[in-house]
Amino acid sequence: MMLSGVLICTLAGGCRKSAAPTPGPSLSQQSADQGSKPTVADELFDFKRHPRKSMIKPLEVSALSETEKKYGRAPQLDPSVEYQPGIILMTQGDKAIRSVGTDAMSWTFDANAPHVNEFEKGKIVFATGRAVGRILYIKRDGDTVKVVLGPIQLTDVIRNGDFGMSEDINPGNALVYINPDLPEPGVEKTKPNISRLEPPWKGWNKTVVVSSVSATGKWTPLKMMKIDPKGQATNFRRIGRRWARTNYLPAEFSRLAGEKRNGALRFEHTAWGGQITMPGAPGPSINVPKIPSLDVPKAITVSVADLTAHPFATSSSIGVKYIYDKNDLYYEATGILELHNLHANFALGILNGVPADSGLDLGGELGVHVHLNAHTSQNFHVNSQTKLYVPVDFSIPLGGPIPFALSFEQAAIINTGFSAKNSIMNADGLYNFSGGLKAGRFGGSWGVSVPMKISYVTDVGQSLEGLSVGINSLVLGCSLEGIVGLGVAGFTTGVYVTLTVSATVLRAPDIASACRQGTIEAWLYSGLGYAMPKWLNDAVNYVLSFFTDDRVDQVGSLLKGPATRLFHGDTSIPRNCASQTKGGA
Repeated sequence: MMLSGVLICTLAGGCRKSAAPTPGPSLSQQSADQGSKPTVADELFDFKRHPRKSMIKPLEVSALSETEKKYGRAPQLDPSVEYQPGIILMTQGDKAIRSVGTDAMSWTFDANAPHVNEFEKGKIVFATGRAVGRILYIKRDGDTVKVVLGPIQLTDVIRNGDFGMSEDINPGNALVYINPDLPEPGVEKTKPNISRLEPPWKGWNKTVVVSSVSATGKWTPLKMMKIDPKGQATNFRRIGRRWARTNYLPAEFSRLAGEKRNGALRFEHTAWGGQITMPGAPGPSINVPKIPSLDVPKAITVSVADLTAHPFATSSSIGVKYIYDKNDLYYEATGILELHNLHANFALGILNGVPADSGLDLGGELGVHVHLNAHTSQNFHVNSQTKLYVPVDFSIPLGGPIPFALSFEQAAIINTGFSAKNSIMNADGLYNFSGGLKAGRFGGSWGVSVPMKISYVTDVGQSLEGLSVGINSLVLGCSLEGIVGLGVAGFTTGVYVTLTVSATVLRAPDIASACRQGTIEAWLYSGLGYAMPKWLNDAVNYVLSFFTDDRVDQVGSLLKGPATRLFHGDTSIPRNCASQTKGGA
């Protein structure tokens, strides 16, 4: 029987047929015509028409003192700024700090430094642009005072201020702060006899079915894979009218896997090429995956959960590469925001403790790059489900009486859905867009400017390649937040824009009719304040439980823009062969 395609469904109660995508990425964007006329965000950053009282600019890192590099710059008294009454303002705060904890929450001060004798639980300390927050815990010990600082809003320290910036930015000139003990979602797994945080995938199962589609449109199920909430995959094949569980690996693939382990084609992240022909196997030879590992700067290496992460910032990009190698499952997942000729516009207004017109614009030639290399080996038996915050922030100090910084913070969700041993799956996607990341509030309205043009160099769906007898999938979700404000790591408060990019790849078995799908989607979130994710909030409060009964609230933003989809791409090859849904168990 001649097959015209393969349908792949991930379902909770049935399949749904998707709209017909093109063989290439069908890129769509929201309100693309907005770029042809001024927006709320454009008006906000027109400083000639709407001047700001205090214009700030990036500082050269070489101009900072050693204590300013380590702990941040201290706030200064200035006629253009009115601070909130009752805060502990330390104009020499960087010199008063002895050390900062690797959890980004605990600070040790010199007990004899100015204003340290004023420290009390519940008071707000403004020592530097990083050491700022409400005292949740305090311990005096001889000539030192240790405090744990909780997050605050900008309006907790600034009563009146009017700030602006329009400057070129070099991300490679940032200070790098590593916080290896920053609370993570899985922190409670190391502690016995306590209630654990629920993993993000708890409570739902996933089922993937491969069906043949005849020229007349008849669907015939061939194979099925089920992944339980713990990531365990079970394969089934259709025998007559029933599904039979199967864990077998065809002889040809077993032999092929053996050659990979013992010969030149081992499962390593190297550039491969050519074809493999399986003797005695019907049909054409199998293309060997050849997308190589993506090289990134590896000056920074941190271990998070079960992964090794390499976050980096160069003059034209910010990103992170994740490496997982456990239980015969290996993957490299990289997410990068390309920032060529980056220019930042920033506006912040606070009047009598109430936020006024504010926003952030990261402009230039921008792009999103995702890269995936993954494989399983002979003893593979469980998939990986990971959600993490990268404990590294890149901070560009800004001049002015308030020690603001432009900081970049990253997080990720990575879920694998391999159903077979000795499988390979690689993909690469690079998408460019003009118009930058621009959002803000002006005249009482919050506006977001979407990209004016979307294009791609490579596409995850077109480039997706692999080798397997099962249905395999992988999801990479990356989040990059740019924020001008005060604070450290996940506790920074200020004006922010957050880009989230999700890439999914799904590939049918080589022994069935070939079908592959890749999707890419980007969203922009924006606001003023601190927006702590619930999982980080829970993890932070767990750590605080060792020090104090106080807890950090999951406070939302003081101002919040609408969630805006920047673009979406969907590639299915052959056309119309794939569709996905997710549901509860």
